[in-house]
Amino acid sequence: MNNRKVLLLTLALWSLSLVSFSQSLTTNSPYSRYGLGEIRTQGYANTKAMGGISQGIRQGTWINYLNPASYTSQDSMSFIFDFGVEGSTVNYRSGDQSNYNSTGNLQHIAMQFPITKWMGASAGIQPYSNVGYRIKYTEMDPYLLSSIGPIKYYHNGSGGITQFYLGTAVEPFKNFSVGVNMSYFFGAMDYKAETVFPEYTAYVGFEELKSVVVRDFAFSFGAQYTMFFGEDNDYKIIIGGTLDNESSLDARYIRFSSSSIDTISYEENPNSSIELPSNYAGGFTVSYRNKFMLGAEYSFQDWTKAKFLGANNLLSASQSIRVGMQYTPNVYDLRSYLKRVSYRAGFYHTNTFLELRENQIKDYGITFGVGLPLRRSRSSFNLSFELGRKGTLNNGLVQENYGIINFGFTFYDFWFLKQQIN
Repeated sequence: MNNRKVLLLTLALWSLSLVSFSQSLTTNSPYSRYGLGEIRTQGYANTKAMGGISQGIRQGTWINYLNPASYTSQDSMSFIFDFGVEGSTVNYRSGDQSNYNSTGNLQHIAMQFPITKWMGASAGIQPYSNVGYRIKYTEMDPYLLSSIGPIKYYHNGSGGITQFYLGTAVEPFKNFSVGVNMSYFFGAMDYKAETVFPEYTAYVGFEELKSVVVRDFAFSFGAQYTMFFGEDNDYKIIIGGTLDNESSLDARYIRFSSSSIDTISYEENPNSSIELPSNYAGGFTVSYRNKFMLGAEYSFQDWTKAKFLGANNLLSASQSIRVGMQYTPNVYDLRSYLKRVSYRAGFYHTNTFLELRENQIKDYGITFGVGLPLRRSRSSFNLSFELGRKGTLNNGLVQENYGIINFGFTFYDFWFLKQQIN
């Protein structure tokens, strides 16, 4: 595939992704009604298969936007294009009730390219958070039931935030790199609450619609340092860290309530804001040649300092631990394809930013996957699988048991090289 065809394919998929991200429903979690919605493991299929580690990932044939310092690891004459899709199945349990839901969507599209031998750049688009829930319950208060009968309540939510990033990195001196991402967050989160009274009563039902539209920029910074050990520098340790800067995102808030008879109230505030706290992350990877890599990292974000339209109820500090590994028997083997396959596994444990009914909501799981190389190429297909659990059955809360599959394609090519015909 020549460079012109790759460019046309990239532009076509970017157009498709803008439509897909803005119209899709990618979660049905009741926990997505809080804050910015549900924020799952970030990254692409290759790193998701390793527990979602990113801080010490510095592979010249991958895109690792979670630490922008990695952009300088790429060959100065190459180009990387990556896109992926995601599907999930979730079992929701609460008390003696259970429900299954499945979703699927385009997950990301990104590209990375060098500017000079010591400078690289990357751009991409992917979901940042998702809102999607449908809750229905009936008022069981004996006094109300005896006077007017059962009252039904409906709560629905949809939408989410999409992240477009543009980043660059420089290598000021050997084995040390720093980078920055400028992200543009955009999207809308819509919430609907409806109260329905029995038809034979004199009470009139009503509904309330809320919409929060977000459009603003944020910045994140990263650094990586590489150390080599052994007689032939067979062992390599990469230490990395990132800082997502504290950000204030401009938001437009609209609230509309009405009954079956008339409009009750309308409120609009075009100058609202969402305050996001700083996010700190640090980690490392240890690797032996091109055979084995093991990594771990820790991240912390104090969501008690966040404000959503001036309020910060139910929010707590979040912490994550991630561990992952990759094993490739022999990347240069010409006879056995299975020896060139990269086998990946990992796990993660997150205390999310939600604290409900004296329970901090936890999210943890195991991951595994493979990287399938294309013949005579550095391009690859990547598969990742997540099996996890979020939430709890305590105090009437919801427990989610989920499975997520990510399929990604990483196209790696050399640019500006003239073909020689003898």
